Order: sequence, then C-alpha cells, then structure tokens
Amino acid sequence: MASKPKEESLWEKIKKNFPWGKKEEPPPPPPRPAAQTKQVSAQKTLETALYLQSWWRGTLVRRSLLFATLCAMSIQRWWRRWAFQLKEERRIRALMMYVWPEKSTVLLQSKLRMWLTQTQFKKYQKAAQVIQNNWRKYVLQQEFSNYSLNNLTYDGIDLNIDIIVE
Repeated sequence: MASKPKEESLWEKIKKNFPWGKKEEPPPPPPRPAAQTKQVSAQKTLETALYLQSWWRGTLVRRSLLFATLCAMSIQRWWRRWAFQLKEERRIRALMMYVWPEKSTVLLQSKLRMWLTQTQFKKYQKAAQVIQNNWRKYVLQQEFSNYSLNNLTYDGIDLNIDIIVE
C-alpha cells in the first residue's frame, strides 16, 4: 500500500499566502573560514572541559560534605549516648542518696520496734514464770498440807502403847 502525502489544510494554505501569516526566516549565516571553525571547536572543547571539571569538583565537594556529615552525626550520637549515660548515673545516684536514708530509717525503726517487742515479751515471760512458780508452790503446799492433814485425821497417829505391868 502506497501512502499518500499529507495534504495541507485550507487554513495552512491561507496562512502561507498572506503577509501576516508568513514567517520570515533569518538568512543563513555566512560560511566561516576554516581557521575560525578550529577556534570555535577549541573554545567549545575548553568550555566542555571546564564544565566537566566543575561538575567533578562539585561531586568531590558533595562527597566530602556527605562524609563530614556522617562523621559529625557519628560524633553527635556518641556524645548524646555518653551524656545520657552520665545523666542516668547521676539520676540513679540521686535516687540512691534518697533511698538509702529512707531505707536505713525504716530499718532502724524496725529494729527498735523488734527490740521493744522482745523486751516486752521477755518481761511478760518472766511474769508468767513467776506466776507459774508461785502457782506450783501453792499447789504443792496445798497437796502437802492436805496430805499431812489427811494422814492425821483419817489414819491418826499410829501409836501403840503397850502397857506392861509386872
């Protein structure tokens, strides 16, 4: 299949023929001499080289800035960690300085209460022993007196008096 060349529209034809629709193209530049062409080529090469050098220097600067930034971040991370540990140690030390007196006060109070309770318990224990001893003594006396009286009243004194007359 043969393709047809594209036909221009009516409007495009009108634009070309009327003065307000024509575009004036600038005249082509005059041909340059050969020496001038070499100069332009050398200048273009120089501009390209300068562009590449500036791009490479920018790349190196960006790379060194990135490295410096990473180093600074590493140092900052270390410093923050060290500062946090120092702050945490101080906080724990302050907490201990508060807790130790509290703990020792509570411990002393506990020991004092225990000593007072033990002293009172020993006092009551001695009183109980005194009461028990006196009770046992009383019971023993009661048993002895009952035994003595019982022996005397019930059995009487065993006296055998033999009267011998000769």
